[in-house]
Amino acid sequence: MKLLTKGIYKVLALVLLLGVSVACEDDDQLNIIEGLDFNIATLNPEGNEIGVIATTVPPDGRILYTVDFGDPSGDIADVIRQTSGPMVTYTYPEVEESVTYTITVTAALDGRDDVSISKDHTVIYKPVVDQGPSPDVSPIAGTWRLAPEPGSLVVGPDIINGGGPWFSINQEQLEMRPCLYDDEYVFNEDGTFQNVFGSETWLEPFQGMDPEGCGAPLSPHNAPSGATYVYDQANESLTITGRGAHLGLAKVVNEGELASPADAPDSITYIAKLNGDVLDIFILTDVANNAYWYFKLVRDGAPSIVGTWQLDPTPGSLAVGPDIINGGGPWFSINQEQLDMRPCLYDDQYVFNADGTFQNVFGTETWLEPFQGMDPEGCGAPIFPHNASASATYTFDEAGESLTIDGQGAHLGLAKVVNEGELSSPSAAPDSITYIAKLNGNMLEVYIITDVANNAYWYFRMIKQ
Repeated sequence: MKLLTKGIYKVLALVLLLGVSVACEDDDQLNIIEGLDFNIATLNPEGNEIGVIATTVPPDGRILYTVDFGDPSGDIADVIRQTSGPMVTYTYPEVEESVTYTITVTAALDGRDDVSISKDHTVIYKPVVDQGPSPDVSPIAGTWRLAPEPGSLVVGPDIINGGGPWFSINQEQLEMRPCLYDDEYVFNEDGTFQNVFGSETWLEPFQGMDPEGCGAPLSPHNAPSGATYVYDQANESLTITGRGAHLGLAKVVNEGELASPADAPDSITYIAKLNGDVLDIFILTDVANNAYWYFKLVRDGAPSIVGTWQLDPTPGSLAVGPDIINGGGPWFSINQEQLDMRPCLYDDQYVFNADGTFQNVFGTETWLEPFQGMDPEGCGAPIFPHNASASATYTFDEAGESLTIDGQGAHLGLAKVVNEGELSSPSAAPDSITYIAKLNGNMLEVYIITDVANNAYWYFRMIKQ
């Protein structure tokens, strides 16, 4: 009996030892923070202002991330930051040559071992030095964005030659993508290129965002440093070199679309057609169907009234009604049939020259109304003083949304519309008219009060040529 008892004790001891060993292994696994990673977002064109977003798999809101931006010259309170997950930002010193910093993120959670990873970030900053105009500066140098207008993002067969699209972004779809339409594409004078996204950009299923939507930029499409560009204006060719660097949509590459971020190529070549402050970008995406993506880019900082404008040849571009400046209902809003009856109005040009002079350009005919002796209204030869005979000038206050045109007969939209009324005779034309003018890229929305008693305005929507 004693022998048996001793045997039982030995077996029990062995079981207990094994149990302790397994429990220790389980505790070791539970003590690990897994999948630590972080994204680096470049927040300004110079590349010295960045944001860091740290993540783990699975995410745990109790985890504290410590971000060391690796700047030995900075204030430690700024260089080392803590977050539970939201982006933290840091601005490196402005330098005259490339500087590489090592960013280290450490994840900590009570009862678990800390985990750290590091990544390098290179700051390329060159102060702006005015050396006068240079013939070697690329004509696309500057900051560009997608044009905030319907049709600025399109895909379809042979659209480079006017083919019909499979998809063309409309106003509603555009407004769902603010994080795409505020992305910046920066072509520096020294041949370097930068994507500048801020804290969010547009993510799609190939990046794990299904349905597609706004989110933190993902590698390698998270504004990689060191990208360059080569633009051949004569051959309408634009090549961007740098893995993840791109225009428009991250998924669109030569002769296809990405199935995974890991497939991003080192270089993308676009067809690029430059027209002043508009850059039309095409890229073949489906060889079998000869299908292209199209992106319309506008130069940032150049929303400028300088240039030639015309009434937008779309319904609603000419309207009048009570409080329409604040969305009130119009008494009249031009439809397609009425628009088609006024070709001589919709081909009129309104020219704002860089020297402050203004011109109405009508050609042989413009739109005449009863106050000019044309009843019913219709097309006819321009009548003095609304015949582009004035030596006119303009003053535009973009911040104050005020546009004044000086010169008797000089005007926008309809000749009869002046401040606080409508003309009953051409001879009553004032020497000056002031409009409310809202400039948005290549669109100019103009309002002018015409009926004070009813708070009624005329509205003209113009587009840049």
